[in-house]
Amino acid sequence: NVSVKLTDEFMEAIENKTIFRQQYPINSEKPKFINDIDASQLWGKIIHNAWKSAEPGVLFWDTIIRESVPDCYADLGFATVSTNPCGEIPLCPYDSCRLLAINLYSYVKNPFTPEAEFDFELYREHVGLAQRMMDDIIDLEMEKIDAILAKINADPEPDELKRVERNLWKNIRKKSEEGRRTGIGITAEGDMLAALGLRYGSEEATSFSVDIHKTLALEAYKSSTYLAKERGPFTIYDAEREKNNPFIIRMKEADPVMYNNMVKFGRRNIALLTIAPTGTTSLMTQTTSGIEPIFSVFYKRRRKVNPNDKDVKITFKDEVGDSWEEFNVFHHKFVDWLKLNGYDPEEVTRKSDEEIEKIIAKSPYYKATANDVDWISTTIFTEYTAQ
Repeated sequence: NVSVKLTDEFMEAIENKTIFRQQYPINSEKPKFINDIDASQLWGKIIHNAWKSAEPGVLFWDTIIRESVPDCYADLGFATVSTNPCGEIPLCPYDSCRLLAINLYSYVKNPFTPEAEFDFELYREHVGLAQRMMDDIIDLEMEKIDAILAKINADPEPDELKRVERNLWKNIRKKSEEGRRTGIGITAEGDMLAALGLRYGSEEATSFSVDIHKTLALEAYKSSTYLAKERGPFTIYDAEREKNNPFIIRMKEADPVMYNNMVKFGRRNIALLTIAPTGTTSLMTQTTSGIEPIFSVFYKRRRKVNPNDKDVKITFKDEVGDSWEEFNVFHHKFVDWLKLNGYDPEEVTRKSDEEIEKIIAKSPYYKATANDVDWISTTIFTEYTAQ
């Protein structure tokens, strides 16, 4: 991912159609480089390129810092400076990107039927267990770091040569122990909504998704509070530091009991949540990725064929005379919908594009692909996915 940091000042310059000053170093009072630009013109270039090639993404940096719970401990070394390479999780120096994704589709009972419903009880239970699992992973990580440090210490090179490497791993371990950051998220949101008969991007679907993410946040924080009571809080936890954080305030309003227990017992982890793209994960689960809609219900692939084979289908010949067959590939969960609605997927793959589109129009994936959804109505930032 290529992402651009955008500040409130930059966005205000766009709204007011004023000049924005770029400088380097960014926070220096005496920068070495200064460049005054038309903010609206640069914003237009960012938007055009994102539309044309899906790059760059944007990070509304001041919003990230305002909502960030770890930044309540900025003076203790937890000031957010950047993200991991995929832009999923804002991090301070030496912190780790630990991610876990919960497959939302798996909690839909009787998917693609009139009796479909989401199993919130099982979902809440599994979120709590996921947080416990992630906390265990941190201990395993520190065990491996200790093994690495032991190896460095045992190496025959002089201490001066090993100093940089040793200090790096010591700093990583210190951050792991002090903050115990985790990153629980989800995948298959698009398939979950379709399985429930909800069209991605509709008000009903968006409202349901907000409930899903709110539940994820509350149950993860509740579990981290239980873990703090059982195992102790992350070492620098301080309720006073966090009391004015917008995210923590919303959590307090949503679940006062959980918040009071957190103040009393602490929290095991400095930050808990991350919504990642889950590209590879979604390939393994054969679902839509992350919070995204289905990209396309079907697409075409090609394979080279021998024109002399029996019953071979030749779609076209290329410039060197090789024969090719084009065939349709369906989204995995759409195949499930086809079966439940009396269609033979193999037969459907052989139909014309027009015939396939007519079948899609009867499914919950109709007008719900990446190219179909109203990008304005779906640009809604839920309040419980940031930390």
